Amino acid sequence: MEVGIDIVDLDRIEKVYNRYGVKFLQRFLSEEEIAVCMHKPQVIASVAGRFAAKEAVVKALGTGFSGEVHWKSFEILNDERGRPFVRPAAAGCFPSGCSIKISIAHDRHSAVATALIDRV
Repeated sequence: MEVGIDIVDLDRIEKVYNRYGVKFLQRFLSEEEIAVCMHKPQVIASVAGRFAAKEAVVKALGTGFSGEVHWKSFEILNDERGRPFVRPAAAGCFPSGCSIKISIAHDRHSAVATALIDRV
């Protein structure tokens, strides 16, 4: 079992988003992730949470963003109850048989995410 965690400053994300708009989001989020974020009441917090979750996942994998694993090779989405989950968008980005669980939280200043990977 491996664990990854990341924290992101909301002001940092907001400044870059205000400067570059959707082009900034398109660098690390899929179109579906962007659509989810845009429908949230706190857009910046949602973006920052997904950014932190992606960082936490690659830390738990121990690979960083390299090889088959890049920003858009997996998505951070929400199930029908609002719970975040990881969906691979590219074949081979995760070891076969691994289970990935994530948790995302935010307050007025930051977003934090934790990833837990169990390699079956």
